[in-house]
Amino acid sequence: MTTPAASDSGGVFEATKDQADRRLDRVLRGMFRDVPLGAIMKGLRNGSVRVNGNKTSPDARLLEYDVVTYPWVSACALEKRLRTNEAKFPREHEKLVTLFKNDDLWCVDKPAGLLSQPDRAEGDSIVTRAWAELGRGGWDFRPALIGRLDRNVSGVSAIALSAMALRSLSEAVRRSLVEKIYVAVVSGVVPKEGDISLPLVKDSEKNFVRPAAPGEKGMDARTKFRLLESRGKISLVEVELVTGRPHQVRVHLASIGHPILGDTKYGPRAARQSGLMLHSHRMSFPDMPEFPEALRGLVVISPIPQSFWGYCV
Repeated sequence: MTTPAASDSGGVFEATKDQADRRLDRVLRGMFRDVPLGAIMKGLRNGSVRVNGNKTSPDARLLEYDVVTYPWVSACALEKRLRTNEAKFPREHEKLVTLFKNDDLWCVDKPAGLLSQPDRAEGDSIVTRAWAELGRGGWDFRPALIGRLDRNVSGVSAIALSAMALRSLSEAVRRSLVEKIYVAVVSGVVPKEGDISLPLVKDSEKNFVRPAAPGEKGMDARTKFRLLESRGKISLVEVELVTGRPHQVRVHLASIGHPILGDTKYGPRAARQSGLMLHSHRMSFPDMPEFPEALRGLVVISPIPQSFWGYCV
C-alpha cells in the first residue's frame, strides 16, 4: 500500500496495481474524500495535478508506478483519519479460518451467527475482521466481499483483496458464472432432484422475500437441488443457486413444502431448531482470461458440518 508524502505545498503518491487502468479523477476522489470535488477538478484543469511531471486530463487512466503530484495539503489529515479508523476495527476476536488465500482473493470459513458486513459503526463482521487482520485501513483498496451470506448461514465467504479481483469476480457473479453450492437440512422427504424457477419479490423495509403473485413482476430466480440423505421426515439436500437472489434458497425450498430447519422467517414453527441449517459448501470460479491467473478454475470447499449429517443418519 503506497502512502502519499505530504508537505505544506501539496503531496505525491505512486500509483499501485489496484489504481492501474482507473481514471485519475476517480482515484483522486476516492483517496481525498475530505477535499471538495471542485478543488480536485480545478487542480486537474490548471495543471497543478500532474502525472510523471506532466499536465493531464481528468479521464486519463493511470499506469502502475505512475507518480502523481497534487496541490492540496489534506493528505496528513487523511492519513490520521485512516489510522484512527484502523484502530476502530475490532482486533480481539477469533481469527478467520482460511480456506484459500493469495494476493487477490481470501476465502474464509464463515461461522453461523456472524454478520458478513457490519450493521453499525465498529460492528463485528467478516469484513471488519478481515480489515483488522490485514492491517489495511483503506488508503489504496479496502478488501470487499464478493457476494454476502446471511448472518445465520455458515461456510465459504469470498473477500476480494485487489481491485482487479473485485471487478472481475463481481461481474462473474452478476452473470451467474460462479458456481455456488449449498447444503441444507430440510423438513420432509424431497425428490431425488428438482429445479425451482420461481420469481421473487423483496420487501426491503421488512427484509422479507416472497414468491411473486400471478401476474406480478418479480426477480427471476432459479434453484436446483438433489437429495443426499433422508431419514423419516428429514432430508439433507445439495442446492445450487443458478441465480443469487436474497434469501433465495430459503424461500424456494419453503415454497415446495420443504423449509430449512431452523428458519424462523420462512419455516413453520415445527421446523425450527437451534440454528438455521444452511451451509455454503462449495464455490467454483470459471476459467476466464479476465480473471487473475491463480483464480481460473479455482474450487473452494468448506466441509459439511457434522451436525448436518447427524439429522439424517
